Amino acid sequence: MKIRGRDFKLHKQTDDKGSAMVVVIIAMAFIGILASVLMYMSLLNYQMKANNLQAKDNFYSAETVLDEIRVHMEEQASTSLGDAYTQILVNYDDTSISEKESKLRYAFLNSMQKAYQCSDTASLNYYDLEKLFNSLSPEVQKYTELQTSDGVNSYTIKMVGGVVQTTGTNGSGDAVSDLPKGQLTLFTDGLSFQKLKVIYTDANGYVSVIQTDIRVKMPDMSFAQAVSLPSLTSMSLVAQKNIQVVAESGKFSDAKIAGSFYADKVLVGNEDDTTSANVTLTLEEPTGKENDDKRMVAATELYLGKGATLESDSYGELWAGKITMHGAATSTGSANMNFKGNDVYVAGDLRIDGANNNFTAGSLVGENYSGQYIGFGTGENGDSSAIVVNGTGTDIDLSGLINLTLAGNTYIATKTAKDNLTGADGNPNGSASDRKDILMGQSIAVKSDQLAYLVPGDLIKQGSNPVTREQADTMGNTAVDFNAASSMLGGNSLASYGITKFITNGSSDSQGVRTFYKRLNSKITIVYYYVSFDNSTQAGREAANRYLQDYYKVNKSTMDAYASIYTDGIKIRNQSAGAYIMHLAGNVVMFDKDQTTGSYNGSLLNATLGSDQSNIGYKQKLAADDSKFKALCKKLIDGYEQLSPSEKADAANVYSNLVNKDEITSFTGVVRGAGLVVDTEKYFESSAYPDCKAVIVYGDYTYPEAGHEFKSGIIIATGNVKIQDGKEFNGVILAGGNILLGQNVKVTPDKEAVLRALTYSKEVTGSGGGQKEYHVVDFLIGGDGYLQNNNKTYLNSNINLGDLIVYENWQKQ
Repeated sequence: MKIRGRDFKLHKQTDDKGSAMVVVIIAMAFIGILASVLMYMSLLNYQMKANNLQAKDNFYSAETVLDEIRVHMEEQASTSLGDAYTQILVNYDDTSISEKESKLRYAFLNSMQKAYQCSDTASLNYYDLEKLFNSLSPEVQKYTELQTSDGVNSYTIKMVGGVVQTTGTNGSGDAVSDLPKGQLTLFTDGLSFQKLKVIYTDANGYVSVIQTDIRVKMPDMSFAQAVSLPSLTSMSLVAQKNIQVVAESGKFSDAKIAGSFYADKVLVGNEDDTTSANVTLTLEEPTGKENDDKRMVAATELYLGKGATLESDSYGELWAGKITMHGAATSTGSANMNFKGNDVYVAGDLRIDGANNNFTAGSLVGENYSGQYIGFGTGENGDSSAIVVNGTGTDIDLSGLINLTLAGNTYIATKTAKDNLTGADGNPNGSASDRKDILMGQSIAVKSDQLAYLVPGDLIKQGSNPVTREQADTMGNTAVDFNAASSMLGGNSLASYGITKFITNGSSDSQGVRTFYKRLNSKITIVYYYVSFDNSTQAGREAANRYLQDYYKVNKSTMDAYASIYTDGIKIRNQSAGAYIMHLAGNVVMFDKDQTTGSYNGSLLNATLGSDQSNIGYKQKLAADDSKFKALCKKLIDGYEQLSPSEKADAANVYSNLVNKDEITSFTGVVRGAGLVVDTEKYFESSAYPDCKAVIVYGDYTYPEAGHEFKSGIIIATGNVKIQDGKEFNGVILAGGNILLGQNVKVTPDKEAVLRALTYSKEVTGSGGGQKEYHVVDFLIGGDGYLQNNNKTYLNSNINLGDLIVYENWQKQ
């Protein structure tokens, strides 16, 4: 048997020396691939982040477009809300709270709709896309395209070559020529600009798209939440009784008052017949701090003493129950009242007594007239606003006004005559209730005009008017022929004016002929026959006006001659001379007297009573003025409806509604009970502001008081406050009695000082050892509100307009 050996060539054993190199190569290749993948992924991530950043930047740029549109809408919302609120204030007292809120909603939303209304349609249900585009800044417009739809057509607006380009297509893709507009949907609580699309393409070509609805919400204003806090920081003086610039013999005084003030009476000089020739009161705002919203109120009367002067700048409103001028102090002197373009509101008459009075209201600067004189008393509430001239040498200049309103008539004062004829004038055996003042068909009258209302002599049986009492007794009720034509009346009869009978004692009749008896001496009494018109009816007042017009046509020269004794001029601008508003319940005779030649000329302005009767807006304005005056007399605020029932009480006034008298009484009692010095403790102060103090006084106070010098702050007293000669005070003074201004005194509001003084407080240790902290605001009713609301009248005053504009149905594409 042959045994074969192994083939070493075929079966040679191998080792692993080469495999290591292969593994290394493979590993290096794997690592390289992994590194490449990682690098690629990093690059991709970087690119993605860069793109995302660009997209975000572009997105926020698109949002900027909406922000600019929103800002413009906020401005329009502010304008619309202001206009709407103004409309509500015109008839504030004639509407309930719910009616106010409803009318405010309608006026606001309607104004917003009209602001964005498209000009090619009368419908308010669409907004003009071009108006939104035009609200953008030029830089943003370059990169912006706006799109919307009106429900039928689609529209686009953008800049092409520096020119605004608009396009529109219908549902079929055909071009339309309509102006670009979108749907404007109205809701009960706002409105919505529907489906506004913003396409923003930046300079690098990146595009982002936002589509949204823009909702404008109705502001949340509740009239029930109105706060009846007046603007204390704009006041200077509040007196429960009088503010008086005292006249002292041989002393000249030019007192100056700035800001709002209130008093029952404002007396410039002395109220009696003593001379006030050296006294001037100037109502003047400090330069740079002019307040056109100030209210200057004399609830009962603004009284100008003999020879005194009142000057006013053009700022604010003066309100008065009536105005009385008392004439010059000497034959060569004068009394002057000059309102240089501000607004004067009077519930009753401007009465001018004495000699040489000069009254001016209104101003002409360049070609611009300014100022209003509004006598808003119609006679329905006992006040009838007119101008009565009883003195001689009077000059009245109303030619610079933009509005002259005299809602009342003048009267012949027979009502105040005495009973019987035992030693005075009146009706025989009559009583005060039987007598009535005689209505005149005039809104401005001089004393001699009373002659026009005597029954013409040619209608008196005796042939003259007046007659003696014996003649009157003989004629009895046959003294007057009511149906005969009178040459003095242009051929008209008394019956044609509704005068058909005598008004006898005890009669309730208001229209007819009244008799008035005048005792000349113990033996002679004369009797006057007056035409009397019913002042409670439109027909009666119109008849009086027509009577005067007819009488003046025939007797013009006689009336003008008599009038020249009393007046040197009654100047009123014709309505054709510049923008002018004129409302006259009665006729007015304009009068001009040449001081050199003594010649005179009168011309009649007919009453506007007839046309005013159908002018609802005018009537509402008079009612609003009357309501505003009542509110100002109660709390120096404009809205009577904002007052509480207790604040409207007959005995209430600005002082009683502002000052917490009980707290002053309590504070003074604690101080006295503790044995402290009242004259020291009444001062509230801060060492950081030594010139600013608050003074709380039970009783009278004289400023400044020795040892307690200061220049500004608050003075609250339950009695009188007197400011010494030559002194200035900055802040507000509230007095439960009178405020007496010495020679050359100056009082100016100071907002910062008042607000600072309101923060003062002090601790008082009572007689029992207990401590009580008193704050200045506690001495004012609702005092904390002056600090919290910064003297704003309404809680609604802080409305964030940004909260009214919101986005809905937001989409980013």
